[in-house]
Order: sequence, then structure tokens, then C-alpha cells
Amino acid sequence: MYSSVMSSVLHGLKAELVRVEVDVGNGLPSFEMSGFLGNEVKEARERVRVAIRNSGFELPPQRVVVNISPADLRKHGTGFDLPIAIAILAANGFIDEARLSKTIVLGELSLNGGINGIRGVLPCICEGKNTGIEQFIIPVDNENEGCIVGGIKVVAVSNLRDAVNYINGAIDVCRDNLDDERNNITRTDSDKLDYLDIKGQAAAKRATMIAVAGMHNIMYIGPPGSGKTMLAKRIPTIMPDMTFEEKLAVTNIYSVAGQLGAGEGLAEVRPFRAPYHNVTRSAFFGGGMYPRPGEVTLAGKGVLFLDEMTEFKPDILEGLRQPLEDRKITIVRLGNSYTYPTDFMLVGAMNPCKCGYYPDRNRCNCSEQEIKRFLGRISLPLWDRFDMCIKTEEIGYSQFGSERESYSNESETDKDLTSVSMGKAVKRARQVQLERFKKSNINFNSQMSEKDINKFCKLGREESALMKNIYAKKHLTARGYYKILKTARTIADIEGNDDISISNISEAFCHRGIPGV
Repeated sequence: MYSSVMSSVLHGLKAELVRVEVDVGNGLPSFEMSGFLGNEVKEARERVRVAIRNSGFELPPQRVVVNISPADLRKHGTGFDLPIAIAILAANGFIDEARLSKTIVLGELSLNGGINGIRGVLPCICEGKNTGIEQFIIPVDNENEGCIVGGIKVVAVSNLRDAVNYINGAIDVCRDNLDDERNNITRTDSDKLDYLDIKGQAAAKRATMIAVAGMHNIMYIGPPGSGKTMLAKRIPTIMPDMTFEEKLAVTNIYSVAGQLGAGEGLAEVRPFRAPYHNVTRSAFFGGGMYPRPGEVTLAGKGVLFLDEMTEFKPDILEGLRQPLEDRKITIVRLGNSYTYPTDFMLVGAMNPCKCGYYPDRNRCNCSEQEIKRFLGRISLPLWDRFDMCIKTEEIGYSQFGSERESYSNESETDKDLTSVSMGKAVKRARQVQLERFKKSNINFNSQMSEKDINKFCKLGREESALMKNIYAKKHLTARGYYKILKTARTIADIEGNDDISISNISEAFCHRGIPGV
């Protein structure tokens, strides 16, 4: 007897529909599998055989042949266990195959017949819906993830027996998602951080607010203990809300990477990734025998924070240049290419020299050559990709004391630079950008192309003269010139200006204190 079940396999961040075909017949008992299968798929023969028996189904000794087509597409992952088991039971008459029309089945089997969660359910459901699939049988651990997409029926099952009973109509475990319901689960830390915790650094706080408002790359450079890491770690507290399309893109990435926890649904906050400086190249950029997204992709729509940036390997740092420009990275494995998005805000932090105290010559004993060599760990082309470079000042003794005393000693500007007030300013600028780019495929000022800059960053006579003077005297690159204009556009948005003013350009230029650029 012959039977077939629809399923899906991941290919990068997308999914491909496949058909699990089973033929059972007389002959020496055997279990053969074909279809360009990975080792974990081939191991399904033992899991499926035992799970079927432990679920109470008695199969006669028979020859079982399983093929997963198309045969030229590499199959990997453990999500084929359940569709193989369902197809075998259908071929043996335990299931009415007609009830599996327009249905995709996904899931990994335990030996006792339980169904475990798998990664990549969301892209599989999105692809299935686009091709006309109406129903999805998935593990109960992936239920919230599966119900993100509207206009479909999601059947979340915990064991093989329930899956068979549902298909045969004996029980109803179907969750109707035709009302476009979306389960929102926030991915955020429980600790509440606030920029109010940082003593002083008013200029650095304002620069951070500008960078977040336009999703500009920013570098903090200053002595140890000046608050560089604290500034970076509080960025999520002021980041703008994501649109639904951005939330779906982030959730899709984490689903494919297997980092969407059991029971989690739509991601609500932007990612904040802070890899350690000994991270491997494949973990950072993505890769492996069966490629998975790396840190540059997992930070998509959010922040990639590189603390002590000069300690990262040179090939890691230099490898960032193209993903920052193209906002995507392509990995080639086993004759196939996988393209992942790299749409993130880069935040770096570093000391100005090896000891960390330059230009304070009372404490810094580094020679000029040593300082140049230290800063040279970050190449000029990579420096040029930072929109802003902010120097953090050492904290003075007067800025310490009790919370009440230190707060009373702060200026009015410092008091206004809390996460709440900064977040409101970022939100205002975000709304301006959403309106500005509503007819394009970009969302932030930092993403503007040359054509967009010419359209949205028009300068008056005095502003043009200032930019011409800056370009000539500072020997800017074309990239540096455009980055100043993008930052000035964001400053104007924060201040509610329709046009870029001289003060906006001056501030943007002052925030671009990049060594050698």
C-alpha cells in the first residue's frame, strides 16, 4: 500500500515543501529510506518504529520504503519523524489519507510516542500558507509560534496517538486561527535598566538617543569605568517599537536558529546580542555543515554590541564590512547558498589605548606608536562605517554620593536624559521616519541610499557651504559625507525640524570624532 504526507524542510531562513512517500508490502522485514537525507533523518527509522509500537499500533512484519521528495533537495532536521509515522499508519489503514489533504505535518517523535518541539516551524507555516495549505499538525511546544500566522488551522498535538485520533475525527484539538490571532511574548530581561543610573555623560546619552532614533552605528571610546558598557546595555530601554513585519522577521530568525523558547510566540522587543570576543567565525557570521544564522543575523532589527572591540579577531572585524553595507550575508555549503539578513545597529566600545587612559599623560605611559598600533586594530574602512564615535569622560568624584544628593547636583539636561524621556524622543523621530519612508522598503534614516539622501536631506545655501568646507578640510570619504547627512537628518527629526539646519550638521559632525577618518 502507498501513502504520502506533506511536510517541510528549512533552507536558510526559508522553507521548502516536501512530500513524504511510504510504500509498505510483503517481503523480508526492512525499513529503507531515500531522498538525499542527513544522518538525523536516517535515524528516524528507529524512533518511528518504536514510537508506533509504544503508541499501541501493531504493525505486521513488512517491507517499508520511505522516500522524501524532491530527491535533489538536502533533508536535515528531526521534523520528519511525525510525517513518516503518519504516512506508515495511513499505508496500513489506521488513518484515512483523504483527511490529510492540504495538510502539513511536522514533529519529532520520542520513543514513547510523545512529540517534541522542533525549530523552524514559523517559516514552514508561512511557506505552506503561501502555497495554499490550510492545516498544520505541529508539536504542542510550537503552538504559540504556529499561531502567529493568521488564516490557517493549527493542530498542536503532544503524542502520536492524539495526532491519529484527530486525523480520524475521534477528538478535536484544532485551534482555529482564521481570526488572525497573534500571540505576543516579549523577549526581554527581567532587570529594569535606566539611563538615570549613569552618572554624568550627558553628551554620550544624547548621542546614544540620536543613534537609536535613526539606527546609526555608534562607537564609545573612553577610559575604563567611564560607563561605555552601561550606555550600550541600556539601549533596548529606548529602542522604537517594531512594526508587525519586523516582529515577524525577528521571530522567523529565532525560530530557524532554534532559539525561540517553548511556548514563545511573536517577539515584541528588538534583539540585543553581545557576543564574547573569542566567538568563532561560524558562530558570528553563521555557518556549519547545515548552516544556521550567526550573531550578525540574530541581531537583526536590533543591536549587535561588541564590547572591548579591539580584542576581537581581525578576521571577525574585517568580515563585518560587507554585511554592514549589503545588510545580508551569503554562506555557501555543499553546493548550496544560504542568504541571511544582517540588518542590525552596530554598537562598539573600546579604550583609547592599551592601558586605557590616553590622553591623560599622568597615567598613560603608552608611546604614540603604541597608541596608533592599538587604534589600528580597527581598520580605517571599518571606522568609516560608524556613523558616530563618542568619547566618554571619566567620572568625577562630585558626581558620586547618595542618590538624592547626586541627582540634585545634576543639571537640568542630565535630569531629562532618562530612559523614559529619551524613549519618547526616539518614538517621535521614529514616527517621522515611518511617515517619510512609508512608500519605500526602508524604515530608518541610516538605511537611506544616495537617491533617498538627495530627496530627504536637501540643504540650503549656508548648509551646503558648511558641508563643502567640512568635506574639504577633513578629507571625508563619500561614505563619511553621507553618514553626516543621515545623522543630521535624524537630529532634525528629534528636534521636529522639516529641514536640516547648520546646528544639526555641526552636531552630527561633532559626533563623528572617528580617528583618522
